[in-house]
Amino acid sequence: MKVLNITPKRKKASRTYSQEIKNFGTLGREIKISPKANISVNNAGFKIEFFVDTVNVLIGIGKDHTADLIMAKDSWEALKKGAKISITTTKEFKKKFL
Repeated sequence: MKVLNITPKRKKASRTYSQEIKNFGTLGREIKISPKANISVNNAGFKIEFFVDTVNVLIGIGKDHTADLIMAKDSWEALKKGAKISITTTKEFKKKFL
């Protein structure tokens, strides 16, 4: 199934998808992300290209916003099997990398 990029009239696109969906399923396990999780704010044009099958979860935020959680299919399989989840906080990130 191919995904079409459709932008409503008088709206500006915030992203485009180049995606062909093989099938649908469930995440299989809850993921909680701490409000202290480190984020990076990227310039327009930021891209990620995967060279393996991926899993995408579209997250609605309020009435007009969305976010994408994307991972390699292998990561999703590990998640479902109970692998430990870890989130780096900004404090930890600064200590390790800055």
